Amino acid sequence: MKTYNIIMNIFKRKQFDENGKVIKHKGVKLGVAFGGGGLRGIGHIGVIKAFEELGIEADFVAGTSAGSMVGALYSAGFNADEMVAELKKLKTKDIRDSKLIWKPSNSENIEEVLKKIFQKDIVFSELKKPLTIVAVDIVSGKQVNISSGSVSRASSGSCAVPGVFSPVVYGDMHLVDGGLTCTVPADVVRFMGANVVIAIEVNRGRGQGTDSLKLMDVLKSSLGVIMQANVEKTLQFADLVLKPELQMFSSSKLGDIDAMVQAGYDAVMQNKDAILRLVTQKPRKKINKLWLKLSRARGLKEDASGKAI
Repeated sequence: MKTYNIIMNIFKRKQFDENGKVIKHKGVKLGVAFGGGGLRGIGHIGVIKAFEELGIEADFVAGTSAGSMVGALYSAGFNADEMVAELKKLKTKDIRDSKLIWKPSNSENIEEVLKKIFQKDIVFSELKKPLTIVAVDIVSGKQVNISSGSVSRASSGSCAVPGVFSPVVYGDMHLVDGGLTCTVPADVVRFMGANVVIAIEVNRGRGQGTDSLKLMDVLKSSLGVIMQANVEKTLQFADLVLKPELQMFSSSKLGDIDAMVQAGYDAVMQNKDAILRLVTQKPRKKINKLWLKLSRARGLKEDASGKAI
């Protein structure tokens, strides 16, 4: 038995280098899908923090709503600490300038916040990681997967929850919240070329309903039910789904930033062994081909300009 263990250890693939960082298998193309969830999206930063500690780098990134903002910063090269520092500078009024149902907040606020952080109107081709932002064109009623043009404007469109923010004019489209059709874009990032996909669902309380008869409560709950249905469809494209414990935080009111980041970090570390298996072993080609076939069947071939992604 001792001899057998020695032999197996010789052929066992090393998971970490001399600096304690994960050694990713050369065949792995890792995709990370950042889901929507309003302010609970802060939990995504904790996931990135844990990935940095482990030495895990995404090859492809996709984001919806709040996930598009974090995904954009991550793809531009911002680390977790830098994201937290920028977040702590913000005030609610910087993004939401109205609480009246008949007067949605201006989505340009989100765009301007991102431009200020980037210190320019960055375009997708300038990013360090390939990024796709998911939104819905309310003119055609179809999902659009944006991978060209202004990153800040695309993200503001993806975040434009109907009734909360105004639609964003993007070319001949009027963009609203991508969560209406694709809340956690695991399918999108796989179609980008990822053969291993980790999805982050930060809004587990979505779709649970309400016993309130207040108009806003009913509308919010109804929207959650719709979004939860598409979450279940897209998560089948993920190899692993991380679900940070963020239920105690509001999706619309800022909570304890550090605690939310910690929740994202913990979700990674609690699934560390599963993540290591995914990124250090040869990916499953047959399964990946099946997922790509399903992605094409869902019509995920085009970006916002109608070009293949």
